[in-house]
Amino acid sequence: MKTKSALISPVESFRMKTGNTPLSSMEPAKRGKISHLETKNPGILQKLMAMGVLPGMPVTLLRRTPSFLFEVDQTRYAVDREIADHIFVSC
Repeated sequence: MKTKSALISPVESFRMKTGNTPLSSMEPAKRGKISHLETKNPGILQKLMAMGVLPGMPVTLLRRTPSFLFEVDQTRYAVDREIADHIFVSC
């Protein structure tokens, strides 16, 4: 019989311990600080950096549908789930 902890991947376990969660998993009106950007796609990383979405910046999720609307440094951005999945936030 597998225990619940055996079903959690090492990466997910790390995220749970550190409190980092993808922006796409946050609830609206939740605030936090961008902990890191996690992607192997240089295009996504460049886009986020050009937008000013950088580790250490405070972030507020405003809406989840139809796109993820969030605010960083008094600027609002709307992105799809593909992008929101790569922004990790500590709450």
